[in-house]
Amino acid sequence: MKKNLVLIPALLTLAALSTVANAGQEKKLTQKQVPKEVLEAFHKAFPQATNIKYESEGRKEKTVYEIDFNEQGLAREASYAANGSVLETEEEIKLEELPAAVTDAIMKAHPHATVAEAEKVLKPNGTISGYEVEIKDGGRELEIKLDTTGKILSTDREKD
Repeated sequence: MKKNLVLIPALLTLAALSTVANAGQEKKLTQKQVPKEVLEAFHKAFPQATNIKYESEGRKEKTVYEIDFNEQGLAREASYAANGSVLETEEEIKLEELPAAVTDAIMKAHPHATVAEAEKVLKPNGTISGYEVEIKDGGRELEIKLDTTGKILSTDREKD
């Protein structure tokens, strides 16, 4: 009996650690694995989308469905809750479209970096909430998230 009492907390700890380790990891999905509500909302919002790819990601104890696609020559990504409500969208932009405050912040933090790609992040109402910028700094590829004023919110190693 005492062995079981020791074993239970250990198993609970392992389960919690595995949940934390999997949080934030993206998982590729087929269209059939995406909730109907998400697909309906996506196709209504982006009827001309092509090259569609589906993923899920655990965020704060809930699953977020991310759909990467092209529309009107632009690379985009839309994130949805399981009920079909849009959480945010990202849209590829030209590097010269980045606000000066954003490029200044990047160059201050990474003076030898080359900006490779930029996206604006949009709230569900269409207003810009920030930017995601991929840079090459030495041998490293980084993704930097910034708010609209150029404040760096996070810097992560780019994953394939």
